[in-house]
Amino acid sequence: MRVGIDLAKTKRWEALVKKHPQRVSTIFTEEELAHCRKKGLHAYESMAALWAVREAAGKALGIGFFRSGWQDAYVSWSEYGAPILHLKGNFKKRADELGITDMAVSITHEDGMAAAVVIMTGGTNEAAEQR
Repeated sequence: MRVGIDLAKTKRWEALVKKHPQRVSTIFTEEELAHCRKKGLHAYESMAALWAVREAAGKALGIGFFRSGWQDAYVSWSEYGAPILHLKGNFKKRADELGITDMAVSITHEDGMAAAVVIMTGGTNEAAEQR
């Protein structure tokens, strides 16, 4: 089992979007942006949370953002609103190398902070093998 967690400040995302509004389309997928827009005044909280997912996924994979694109981890939502984590690019390649077979993500935001936890199962646990 592999776990990653991350925190992100909402105010940083608000400042980034106001200073570089064009950048969000390179960071988030169209579905993610639509989800954030639906949140109205809470759009920045959602952006911070979705960024935290990317960071948490990289940590779970043990590579951070090393040679990865901003959209190598992204989220869609089930018909019930549950987040679903997807990987592509170097994140997908690393997950395949590790034999990851299942993933779960939990997202929350409150009082100017957003958090995400990613759990990946299957395959190898390199830390245990190195002992």
